[in-house]
Amino acid sequence: MRLAAIHFRHTYHFADLKIDFNYKNKPISLIVGEQASGKTAIIKNIYQALTWFPARLKDLRTPGVVMLDQDIMQDRVQSKIDVKISFPIEFGQLAESTATAEQDPQSCHWQLYKTLNSSGVGLSKVDLVQLEQLVERYNLVLKKDPVQGLPLIAYYPTERFVNEVNILNKNNPIILQAHNAYELVPIPYTTFARFFEWFREISDIENAQIAQLFQSVLAQKESSNQSDEDFQSILFQARSQLHAPSLKALKQSLSIVLPEVTDLYLEYQPKLQLMVTYKNQSLTYSQLSNTVKNWLALVGDLVRRMCILNPLSLYPCEEGEGILLIDQIDVDLDQFGLQLILDRLNQAFPRLQIIATASHEELLEQADEYQCFKLDNKKLYEIQNNKVWQEYQDIYANLLKEVPKSAEQDLLEPEPNLPVNVQQLFEQFKHLSEEQKTELKRLMQSGDDQTSHKFLL
Repeated sequence: MRLAAIHFRHTYHFADLKIDFNYKNKPISLIVGEQASGKTAIIKNIYQALTWFPARLKDLRTPGVVMLDQDIMQDRVQSKIDVKISFPIEFGQLAESTATAEQDPQSCHWQLYKTLNSSGVGLSKVDLVQLEQLVERYNLVLKKDPVQGLPLIAYYPTERFVNEVNILNKNNPIILQAHNAYELVPIPYTTFARFFEWFREISDIENAQIAQLFQSVLAQKESSNQSDEDFQSILFQARSQLHAPSLKALKQSLSIVLPEVTDLYLEYQPKLQLMVTYKNQSLTYSQLSNTVKNWLALVGDLVRRMCILNPLSLYPCEEGEGILLIDQIDVDLDQFGLQLILDRLNQAFPRLQIIATASHEELLEQADEYQCFKLDNKKLYEIQNNKVWQEYQDIYANLLKEVPKSAEQDLLEPEPNLPVNVQQLFEQFKHLSEEQKTELKRLMQSGDDQTSHKFLL
């Protein structure tokens, strides 16, 4: 699933704002603007509009997040959000009830309305005909092909921090249910609490499976009295049967996004605590800097969602798809760190569509591989950095072509006939009479004087 376009009408302070996303060519979209320009309003309303998909996936009567009354534009009585997403071709086509569906059969539209009545109370209305058809398609495909996963829809607001590392809870089956990977409520902040609960649960499960496998191998050795070489081959085969995709996916993603973090594990003795191998040192999670803690938890929470939504996939992070929304991604990051984070997130989750906001305007000049938008004066402008750079390259190439090569050759290689034969002039001078020699000297002196006068004037 990809977000193809979203259209805001009288939402926040945007009278008419439409954003067309270009995932095929640029999977990362970056919205850059100053503080209080409306970046959070855009990405928050994108998330709230997308929550209607997991809500209807859970139950056709479950609502998504409803637009707030204060999000309606000042002096307006109605706000509208029009959403357009694209879905994989293997899901077939929706009913061609509109002209847009006929033109783009792999797209799905739905609309959200919020209207103020005469008393100033907001009334919500939705048009989800195509969305409910898409949900039915997903349910049918999941029944026929259990390996098929669900799309990710994740939103991380500006206020994201780790409040408590809760790794005490366990044996909670709700943690691994698909609907636990989605939020159906407004998110003013996030503390990544679900990630730590999931990590404790999945560590216990996968470590127990590994321990049980090796116990069975040891039992076979004792009963059959096999040699050491046979036992080594059995251990090698058992290692190939290890099935711990969640922990493997977590460590692999962390190694890409945060190369300094090489391991993340639970230490049970002498007390239960979360340990991190950071820059070849074993530290507790609380000993890390706030920036590293927040990004480690964010990446871990992404892996949690991908593993839950793709439970039968051996490579959930590489195969899972969906939409990732991050507000103010440049919090606690400099310009260089921000570019690294975006590229590494795309590398760790190659099939995710990443939509982020930032305040550093310098990114508009350097992030040529991103789809960049500049939010200014309540309007959104797409920055075509590649075209501008190409124009500069063309101008420079044309200037080089205008320099004539023959001019350099004439200066460096004068014609051989130009130099005067001094010996011949001297022979002619000797055959002159005394009067002719005197006249020649007078003319030469007169010519030198005139030349010097020209330079002085």
